[in-house]
Amino acid sequence: MNWFDIAPGLTYIAKSLDLRILDLGIMTTSFYAGLAAFQMVGGILASRYGPKIVAFIGLMILGTAGILSGLSFSIFELIIFRFIAGAGSALFFSPGLSLLRHISPPESFGFQVGIYNGAFNLGGGIGAFGWVFVDYAVGWRLSLVIGGFLAVIIAIENFVVLRDLKEPKVGTSGLGKRLSIILRNKYLWIISIGTITVIFSETIIGQFIIYFSENSLKLSPSDAGFIDGLFLIIGFVGGVIGGHIFSNTKHRMSYSYFILGVTGFMFMLIPFARSFIFLAAVITILGLVTVSGFSILYTIAAEIIEDKAMVSFSLSFVNFIQLVIGSLSPFLFAFIAYNFNYTTAWIILGVMGLLMIPLLITSRNYFRPVPI
Repeated sequence: MNWFDIAPGLTYIAKSLDLRILDLGIMTTSFYAGLAAFQMVGGILASRYGPKIVAFIGLMILGTAGILSGLSFSIFELIIFRFIAGAGSALFFSPGLSLLRHISPPESFGFQVGIYNGAFNLGGGIGAFGWVFVDYAVGWRLSLVIGGFLAVIIAIENFVVLRDLKEPKVGTSGLGKRLSIILRNKYLWIISIGTITVIFSETIIGQFIIYFSENSLKLSPSDAGFIDGLFLIIGFVGGVIGGHIFSNTKHRMSYSYFILGVTGFMFMLIPFARSFIFLAAVITILGLVTVSGFSILYTIAAEIIEDKAMVSFSLSFVNFIQLVIGSLSPFLFAFIAYNFNYTTAWIILGVMGLLMIPLLITSRNYFRPVPI
């Protein structure tokens, strides 16, 4: 929720602080810059001290930065606090996901990853759509403060519930060698870059579809918020179904190509959606396949690494590779739209994602079903 509760407020923030779309692009990019910069930091800390405490600290940072974002009175302050929010999210997401690897049976891990990703999108949908009405009722500042406080409360709840969970940890003497093995694993690089279309889809749609819908398609704030919320909430369904299929299918590679190809193609259809119904249909499909794509990435990244204590770092590493590229996408999208038009921006990023998919053929052995 705290990833996306700022999206409905972009129009209000732009008016309140007299910002241009390029300013909004820099501000939204700063969140993903923090997310990328602290991905591997979170993975290293989780491997050394356990993912439970690192995930707790990450949620606390995310919530606090959300509160401070609402108290910002300049674009500079917003950039700083969104960067810190991204850093907190980085410390939570991969360590939190790695906890599933410690408690899930191998044959159902992909399914549970799908639920995890789906729940992330469900919260994002609440932030993107529900916060349309919160912004309207209390203003963008207080709405961000409320979201931040909720994250702090949930962080405490998570820590209490998981307090007795036993986690594998790595001693300092063997940590460097194990990190090096992960960093040199070419298949982690390949699957991260080969699935880059899903990070483009999540980032650009999640952050800019409301602004695009309101200013280009002239949709009302409630309709635009519904579109963003639909994309995220339907992702819950996509995560659950996609994770189940990927865990059970004998044709993982073909399924992966299909999911990633549909993601890139539908992404490029967005600027041609000149009606609310058509846009909602495109966004529904994108919500389903985008989260399924992430489930594929995270399942494979965790299965490649047999050392359970290093799963957090493996997941953090693939997230880092994607986010190094993905963190630039909001600014790139805004830059292309500003200098050319929105249609060109959607198409260029869509094509970039599609061109990376064939890389997965070189890692096809890791798309085999897991024996039960």
